[in-house]
Amino acid sequence: MDAIAMPDQGAEDECWLCAILGALVAALAVAVLLKTMLFAQPKFTALPLDETCSLSDGACTVRLPDGGRLEFVLGSQPVPLLKPLKLALRVADSKIRALEVDFTGVNLPMAFNRADLTPQGEDAYSGQAILPLCANGRMEWRATVLLEDGKRQIYVPFRFETGQT
Repeated sequence: MDAIAMPDQGAEDECWLCAILGALVAALAVAVLLKTMLFAQPKFTALPLDETCSLSDGACTVRLPDGGRLEFVLGSQPVPLLKPLKLALRVADSKIRALEVDFTGVNLPMAFNRADLTPQGEDAYSGQAILPLCANGRMEWRATVLLEDGKRQIYVPFRFETGQT
């Protein structure tokens, strides 16, 4: 008669140990993932609009989250339509860098209009945009400067008007 093979008790103990260890590693991974998702810093910061300053009147300056300053000016007054508009920015006392300017119609939605900014030395940036013509004559605009500091994007809105007042 053949002897019945008995399962190896050591191998069975190792399987249970591996299963418990695998469950603990999975639980730890889920805990780390949840903590990262729940307590992660936002990927952007939106600064409030300064209603007291209009780019139609000249340069506007705002304080940045790191204590620096952003000065933004549109190159021509009155702001031209259907012609190149020069953009000039200066970021002082900050490691934040400027990327783009997004133009949005306030009183009338317009097509996507975003201008790239090019570094002009250590703390200056320039770009160019073309604003469309509005059939209503007068148009309220919001120009949002998109900045980044290596950890997040920072949105800085400015206002201005074009056309008849």
